[in-house]
Amino acid sequence: MAKTLTYIVFFTLLLARSLSLSAQEIPTVKASVDKNQILIGEPIQYTIDVKSPFSADNVLPQFDSIPHFEMIEKANPDPVISAAGASYHLEWKLTSFDSGTRVIPAFSVMIGKQVFKTDSIPIEVSYGKVDTAGDYHDIKGIIAVENPDTKYIPWAVGAIAVIALALSVWLFRQLPTANRELVEVPARTRSTPLDEALASLALLKKMNLEEPASVKKYYSGLNDTLRIFLNRQLGLVTMEKTSEELIISLSRLNMEREQFSNLTAALRMGDFVKFAKYIPGPYENENNLELIRSSIVFINETGK
Repeated sequence: MAKTLTYIVFFTLLLARSLSLSAQEIPTVKASVDKNQILIGEPIQYTIDVKSPFSADNVLPQFDSIPHFEMIEKANPDPVISAAGASYHLEWKLTSFDSGTRVIPAFSVMIGKQVFKTDSIPIEVSYGKVDTAGDYHDIKGIIAVENPDTKYIPWAVGAIAVIALALSVWLFRQLPTANRELVEVPARTRSTPLDEALASLALLKKMNLEEPASVKKYYSGLNDTLRIFLNRQLGLVTMEKTSEELIISLSRLNMEREQFSNLTAALRMGDFVKFAKYIPGPYENENNLELIRSSIVFINETGK
């Protein structure tokens, strides 16, 4: 009888222990994003949710950078403590300026003495709906529309030329013979679209970019320099277009895939600075200016 009672007490204690353990919250770690496909420069929300049976001894992931991604906002742990343990909700706001399939890696979370890993998440980064896999096409020349009034222009030009010639002969005869020396007049130099663009970029490179307003003016200048060059060099109407419309026009140029992708990223960075108030670092500022400069030189050399 005593032995039976001992077994009953033992199993009762064992059952109570099991119920106590089951009452504790099972550790879980989950990572997620609000979208798996983004345009270059488009923000994405990266979230990690952690549930722990412990209110302490939890080590959460914190990072300043992820390869191929830019940090917009850092996460701050926001724990909720209860009798069952603790839960955490962390959110990061990220973006990427590298086109292609980019992966947010797995991160480690320590709960007690056990390490858990989040899932790695692939993100498809593209630079718009332009089909760059297809053949690029040259920009068509401007089609002239005949104006009926232009038929009188040759007659007017001819009359002016005759008058100018007669006036020149008369003036020449009025000069003394001794003073009729040939004087070589240097040709007037005229800046080309390339010269103007490079001069504008040289001025932008000297800007002090310590203030957000200066950074915004800097990227606006980069964007305008490219637009004015394309207008003067190729006759494109660029100033009224959005960045996406300009990118579609640029996709028809005979540019290499990587060069076109880099130029697109530089243009979208300007929009990101203007509308999302993003402040790039010194390396990004210098690199984006160089991307604009090299693209302008390439277009000038190819003539397309």
